[in-house]
Amino acid sequence: MNPALARFAETLRAEGLSASPSELLDAARAIDAVGIEDRARVRAVLRATLAKDRRAVAILDRVFDAFFVPPEGAVGDRKGERRGTGRPDPRTTRRRPPDPDRRGGRKPAAERREDPREKVRRTLEALRERRRSRAPVRRRERGDATDPLHRALSPRASEQEDRELARMLPRIVEAIRLRASRRTREARRGRLDVRLVFRRNLRHQGIPFELPWRRPRPRPTRVVLLVDVSWSVARAAGYFLWIASEFLEPGRRARIVAFVDRPVDATEAVARWKRSSRATFAQVLQGLSGLNLDAASDYGRALHALASSKLRPAGRDTILVVLGDARTNRYDPLDWALGDLARRCRAVLWLVPEPESRWGTADSALAAYLPHVDAVAEATDLAGLARGVESVLRRL
Repeated sequence: MNPALARFAETLRAEGLSASPSELLDAARAIDAVGIEDRARVRAVLRATLAKDRRAVAILDRVFDAFFVPPEGAVGDRKGERRGTGRPDPRTTRRRPPDPDRRGGRKPAAERREDPREKVRRTLEALRERRRSRAPVRRRERGDATDPLHRALSPRASEQEDRELARMLPRIVEAIRLRASRRTREARRGRLDVRLVFRRNLRHQGIPFELPWRRPRPRPTRVVLLVDVSWSVARAAGYFLWIASEFLEPGRRARIVAFVDRPVDATEAVARWKRSSRATFAQVLQGLSGLNLDAASDYGRALHALASSKLRPAGRDTILVVLGDARTNRYDPLDWALGDLARRCRAVLWLVPEPESRWGTADSALAAYLPHVDAVAEATDLAGLARGVESVLRRL
């Protein structure tokens, strides 16, 4: 293993971020594969192998910037760090001129007048890079368009198409149940975790001095489903809620919040719909008090109302799942409201029922929301919705 990488891991542990020997081995193999010439690529590799959540990413970035100082001279110049240590040299870092932006200096006028389309392009490119490094949710597979599993969930569909999709739902639910596994946590008693035994005892040359145990988690994670039920995505929302309610108990483990321009609690209505299955999803939406299906979509108003209401998701074990295309009809997106919700939750997942090629186009404000999202998925068909539900189950 690279000695600099080992010292970097010691610095991470000193900052409160755990780095196991197996994770360091994965990081070393990944760095060997991508090379050390590109600083951004090395940072992305270390994020993917050593960081497990947003807090870990922040710690890793801070330690990375202080530990791996880029050279100031030509290629091969090591003036920015002590030779052979990989650590910053205080004699050179102190002489570095301060950044005018950090002192409150204004940027040139050419940089302040940035094209909004360029900003969307850069944001989406950063998102794709984060998805490749962290691999939160895979993109949907391009299959046969005649297959109901890969048929686009457009607003308009015939009755025959809806019947074919309805027949696919039990098969999708059964497949997810076969792949879902029971999550456990480390404990003093329970079942011996054989895989963790080998990981923990690598530091002891494989001699099993430490015997870790596992037991089921006592506290279930709470899931809040924030679902856009406007006309453009109502069909995808209905199928998503049908699949999700098979695994999440509405009212106990999950709360369902529907919105067009303001949030409305739909937990009991969806639970009754699943039990009886006599009413259609459109009839369920029409029976929700306070939900105006004829209103124009306004994500900013809905997020702000959710953040300041009793329905606000909060708690370190809470996962917020958003289903929607983020088309705000040119209203203010109020992305800071989503940031406030993200700080109160453990993770934020976003399922987009649109192809990735349309993200950030026209009135879509998805680029403004993505910095506050931990994982995003393209869910334009039943296969994409099923992968979205699986990503939620993996975080429980």
